Amino acid sequence: MARYSIKGVDLAGKLDISTNAMSNLRNSKTMPRLDGVALDLLCNALNELAQDLDKPIAPADLLDYLPNPVNPTDAVTVFSLTKRRRKKREQGLAGGQPVSKDIANAS
Repeated sequence: MARYSIKGVDLAGKLDISTNAMSNLRNSKTMPRLDGVALDLLCNALNELAQDLDKPIAPADLLDYLPNPVNPTDAVTVFSLTKRRRKKREQGLAGGQPVSKDIANAS
């Protein structure tokens, strides 16, 4: 947005969202869930508002990646719901408290 002199309030107005929602989108520490329609609307609005645009803004232009060398996240715990649930169950059993009635009945 800064590169093309786009103000958050103008983009919020173009997308018909509140300025607070726009601020949350810009300042979020986690990647918000945006489907194809939302990305299309966002890129179209940016392209309409951009000044001195040499090529259209595409979804890939919206992403910026910075590696986290100190504590890289374990992809298995992030992407595998089954493994996260299993880990939670194991932690519950290790703490001496069963997670569900089925586990308590099996003991």
